[in-house]
Amino acid sequence: MSNNTKENTALPIVIIGGGIGGVATALALSNKGYAVQILEQAPELREIGAGIQMPPNAFKAFKALGVLEDVQRLAAYPEKLVLGDMLTGEAVFQSPIDEGFVERFGYRYALLHRGDILETLLRACRASPNIKLTTNSKVEKFEEIDDRVLVSTADGLTYEGRAMIAADGLWSASRASLFGHAPPATDGYILCRGVVPVKEIPQELYSQSVTMWGGPELDFFHYPLRRDEIFNIGASYRDPGIKFEDGYPRGNRDTMNQRFRDACPHVKALLEHIDVSKAWILYDRPPLKEWSKGRVTLLGDAAHPTYIYISQGACMALEDAVVLAEMVDSHDAIQDAFQAYQKARYLRTARIQFTSRQFGELYHAVGVQRELRNHLLSAADPRALHDTLAWVFGGIGQIDPTA
Repeated sequence: MSNNTKENTALPIVIIGGGIGGVATALALSNKGYAVQILEQAPELREIGAGIQMPPNAFKAFKALGVLEDVQRLAAYPEKLVLGDMLTGEAVFQSPIDEGFVERFGYRYALLHRGDILETLLRACRASPNIKLTTNSKVEKFEEIDDRVLVSTADGLTYEGRAMIAADGLWSASRASLFGHAPPATDGYILCRGVVPVKEIPQELYSQSVTMWGGPELDFFHYPLRRDEIFNIGASYRDPGIKFEDGYPRGNRDTMNQRFRDACPHVKALLEHIDVSKAWILYDRPPLKEWSKGRVTLLGDAAHPTYIYISQGACMALEDAVVLAEMVDSHDAIQDAFQAYQKARYLRTARIQFTSRQFGELYHAVGVQRELRNHLLSAADPRALHDTLAWVFGGIGQIDPTA
């Protein structure tokens, strides 16, 4: 044993948070025979949001978790990825998702509903005798004592764990306790969504592809979900005046329409389907190198929140889950496992964070930068995106971020 403190393997590993990252981690650990206790503060486990793009690296994680076929049955599969100029309505760049893509990366590029992913993972967790799941359990404090972590909840209960994994998201209270209360950063962009049955979308507005429309300090995207049954639409625009409130702030339709006033007719027509009753402020954080202290570690958005622009937030949480379980299983002391986990992950996730920000700047280009973007991308090879993001799509086997 490489650590002086004796391991209490009779105790479960406590996971804070029952979102995609927390549930995937529970499943990954249970598949290796470890007892897990999930604590979720909400009264029920459900994903708030709508569509999510799942590149091939996510499916390598799904395979490792044992849910690959279940997830694949729920997906829609685009023929290509398209970047359009929002002002002209013209496609600037189109990248095929074809057999060559699958041969190179192992899996197709898929489109899924967040709720479908969570429910699939939950179904597998509920089938495992190693996993206990408790809702209505808001964690108020935790402390490491000798060979265990004591986790106290608002309802007066205390859970003993061999270790604790904090998968409690962007506003992670666990991260604040470990590393200080620095708030996440935002450039003032908010996101509003709409999910519409495909049959309600006029044929001239429907596309089976993933289409991102870039505009000056705004973007718009759409693609099908759930076996092409529903259409996912999102509008993002800069609103520096919006303030975070308890829960989710409301968007403002007048503000949104004003910001999209110069958009092409295609975008304006789909804009009517956007729901502004709930908005997401887009945040990220500077990369961390240290995620762990003793028997406590961070996972997913608690460790490395990222902007949405290369669709890797949930993918990184899934990868974290698989790598963390491997490290726990290959180390005698869990503190050593947590150190090995963060060492294996911090450079890849940091590169994801930086690259996501760069793609956002590309989408939101203004003036001459926008014209340069259009000029360069319109002349680019259609498979250039495959080369640019090969290190992402290659998946969890590519620990080296320069690979």
